[in-house]
Amino acid sequence: MVTQLESSRTVDPAPTDPAARVGSWSNDRTSDCVLGLLSDLDPATARVCDVGAGPGRFSQIYGETVLGPVGLSPAEHLSACDTDCDSFGYSKVECRTIPPTGRLPFEDGEFDAVVSIEVVEHVEDQFAFMRELARITKPGGRVVVTTPNVLNAASRIRTAASGFPILFNPLPISSKDRRFVLGGHINPISPYFLAYTALSAGLERPSLSADRSKRSAAFAAVLLSPLLWIGRRRLEGRLGRKHPEVLAENRELLAELSGWSMLTARTAVLVAHKPAP
Repeated sequence: MVTQLESSRTVDPAPTDPAARVGSWSNDRTSDCVLGLLSDLDPATARVCDVGAGPGRFSQIYGETVLGPVGLSPAEHLSACDTDCDSFGYSKVECRTIPPTGRLPFEDGEFDAVVSIEVVEHVEDQFAFMRELARITKPGGRVVVTTPNVLNAASRIRTAASGFPILFNPLPISSKDRRFVLGGHINPISPYFLAYTALSAGLERPSLSADRSKRSAAFAAVLLSPLLWIGRRRLEGRLGRKHPEVLAENRELLAELSGWSMLTARTAVLVAHKPAP
């Protein structure tokens, strides 16, 4: 199995003060959304893993706002990993290195929640990557994955006009260095297929949410609303005639994809659950 993460951006050196704000490759609104999806966990007993942790911003937010205030040691309740840990700046948690094979450096069923923020778009094999996230999750635990929403209305217009969704562009072909073109975004995956990847990994009950709405996407959603309505009705009508069982299985996800939240979201946030024993 090969699941390669692209080490893609240059960040500031790790701060010497562990309380200092570390860098981030994603918006804090995304981390806040993920924190909300973990809010029902008991921090005293839950173990959380930050996969593709980068500079360590989510790890720091979780450690300093969830664990610290109740007197818990981040090192005992939070783990992190990345292909390149040199940029990881949250000194209260160890960052373990992901080897070239892509196998995450943790045991099966080790965590109550596994989080991967803005990583899957850097991964060559999203199916293998999702299987690894599922592998290290405890039965009954959850996996949270975020990625740029290539299906918001503004991105759909850009894709129709240029062939490339927002935050994705042509990549260098003559060299292997993809770091300086959109931060190594090599795998645009739509929210639906992100959910399908989770289901293929043995996870269940996938649901989609958003970190924040973009004004450009909201404007485009209003502009495209008649076309979007017609497109959805035609798709569901065709599925209903030819493959009614497929329509029945996908109805909830299709409704989420067509909702205002996903039509305007900058980031798609997936949460899926590992079946309980």
